[in-house]
Amino acid sequence: MGLLGSAVLVNWGGIVEEKEIEYNEWHSKEHMPERISLPGFLRGLIAVGIPGTHFNHKYFMMYEAERKEVFTSRKYLERLNNPTEWTKVILSNYLSPSRTICSVISSKSIGVGGYLSTIRFLGENIPNNHNVENLKFFVPKMLKLNGVTGMHIILGDSSYGQMNTEEKKYRSSQGLNDQIVSEAIIIEGLNYLSLETAINNLKNKYSLKESNDLIINYYICQNILTQQDLLNK
Repeated sequence: MGLLGSAVLVNWGGIVEEKEIEYNEWHSKEHMPERISLPGFLRGLIAVGIPGTHFNHKYFMMYEAERKEVFTSRKYLERLNNPTEWTKVILSNYLSPSRTICSVISSKSIGVGGYLSTIRFLGENIPNNHNVENLKFFVPKMLKLNGVTGMHIILGDSSYGQMNTEEKKYRSSQGLNDQIVSEAIIIEGLNYLSLETAINNLKNKYSLKESNDLIINYYICQNILTQQDLLNK
């Protein structure tokens, strides 16, 4: 799915086990519709980690917007500072939150891939061969790999949209503040093996090594919501 607009809000994290079923209901049936109904929001996505994913990284969420300013707009901030009761309950049980507003640097795809892989760069000092300007040149080659349907490169902004809202307060209830990504890669594919091959190609090309500052995860798409879906309700 080619990313809509020029900005995305990306989230990774987990939920305490006894709240997981409720979390999925809340996210798809209240939270995404609430967000996508706001001006400038274009599409929302939630994906769940493949079996074996660490519970702190079990979910990946993304909101696409017309531009970065959508994520600091008055109407959006009103939502962040006036969470519903259900939102308060769910966010109070959130684990290891990671939330960053990003600019879209490159986005190419053929349709929507059911499987996703994400690479998160967390350190502030990104080696030159890992920066987004270099990584984006590999996108066309990745799309030629069997089973790979899309690749997107986004650049995080640690100084943007990090206000101390009510939602942020509840999200840190388990003792951790939002983790910020410097940049990220999102790859879409038809199956896990295709994405594993794509990730190995990136590792070899750019000497990527997993660490606390470079996290790789694999996900299965759960739900996607657009403005058109809300109009058809």
